[in-house]
Amino acid sequence: MATITDFEGWLDEAEPDDYEEVYALYMAIKNAEEFGMYECKASLDNTKWFIKANHIDDTLMLASEKAREAFLSLIHSRYCDPELEIESWYQYSRNMAKDD
Repeated sequence: MATITDFEGWLDEAEPDDYEEVYALYMAIKNAEEFGMYECKASLDNTKWFIKANHIDDTLMLASEKAREAFLSLIHSRYCDPELEIESWYQYSRNMAKDD
């Protein structure tokens, strides 16, 4: 179990594979909470964030607010429609997955 700062490497290891997992990861980090299989804890002074996933050993450390915003941006650009905000993308994806 290592604490790493490599955004790309951690995402490659975490491999969120559907819209539910992507949304859970994004929201866990945005709100510094547990969401689905992801957990984000802020340091006591809210200057660092530590992200864990149930299925991987490494913990990702975001060492500043700038790093946190950059990681959220990376998640959005890597997995979401760039034309939509995360909430809109999630709702659209959820509606498309329905069997009506």
